[in-house]
Formats: sequence, C-alpha cells, structure tokens
Amino acid sequence: MSEPQNTAVAVQVEPQRTWSNEVVQTVGGVLARAGSLAVDTAQRFGSVVSALMGPAVFSAYALAAWSLAGNMGWTGSFLYSSGPLSNWLVWLGIAILVHVASDVLKRRTRQ
Repeated sequence: MSEPQNTAVAVQVEPQRTWSNEVVQTVGGVLARAGSLAVDTAQRFGSVVSALMGPAVFSAYALAAWSLAGNMGWTGSFLYSSGPLSNWLVWLGIAILVHVASDVLKRRTRQ
C-alpha cells in the first residue's frame, strides 16, 4: 500500500487595510500641509509687524523726550497735561518695552 503524502501551501497574509487607516493618513497629510502654511504665514506676519514697530519705537522715545523737555520748561506744553501719560517715565517705559518686543520678534522671525 502506498502512504498518503501531505503537502503544505504557504500563504502570505497582508494586514487588512481599513478605511480608517487611509482616512488617518489623508487627514495627517492635510494637517501637515496646513501647519506648514500656518508657520509660513506667521513668519511673514511677524516680519511685517516687527518692521512696523520701528516707527512706534521712535515715536515713543520722541514723546518721552518731549515730555521731559516740557517738565524742564524747554518747550511749551506737552500733549498730555495731566494723568499718567503726562509723565516722561511712562513714555520711556513704553518705548523700552516696544523696543524689546520688536527686537525679540525680529530674532524669532529670522530663524
């Protein structure tokens, strides 16, 4: 009598693809492009804002000097005769803060 022969067949199984995997990949790609666009837009906007802060810094320093000169009697009257904006130290503080903010923004947008 002849013996029966056993044969085996190897089947390679791929992981089942589901629509959720494809959706996640598609959404991830869209979000990556949107994020890149947002970073580009923020960099350009930051550059424009830092460039426009230059005249604001100059104006604040000029107002501080004008207020100091008005307090010393070198000029007629200052734009603000009373209140917190009539003090030259307030204008100097505003000028320094805007100047520092402008420098930080310029450094951050050059990267």
